[in-house]
Amino acid sequence: MSEYFVIMSFELNDKNLMDDWKALSKEIDEDIAKAEGFISRDSGVDEDGRVYCLVKWKSKMHQENFRTQLEARTDYAEIMQDFARIGNMETSVNQMIEVF
Repeated sequence: MSEYFVIMSFELNDKNLMDDWKALSKEIDEDIAKAEGFISRDSGVDEDGRVYCLVKWKSKMHQENFRTQLEARTDYAEIMQDFARIGNMETSVNQMIEVF
C-alpha cells in the first residue's frame, strides 16, 4: 500500500473568518489524529487568502475508511454546516495523490 495525500483548498466566505477557521482547524486536527492510518495534517493560507489543507494517510483505504466513518456520525450535518459557515464550498477543490 502506498501513502496517500488529500489536498483540499477553498476560499473563506469572509477574510475576517480566519480566526474561526484556525479554531475549527484545531478541532479537526484533534479529531483526525485519532483515525487509524492517519499520518499528518497541515493547514495554511496563500497570499490570495486561499486556505489549503494537506492530509497524509498510510493508504487510500485508510482515508476512505475515515471518510465513511465521518459521514456516518450523528453530528456530521452539524460539522459540515459549521465548515460551510467559514469556507466557501463553491470554491473548494480536492486533489487525491498516491505517493510513489
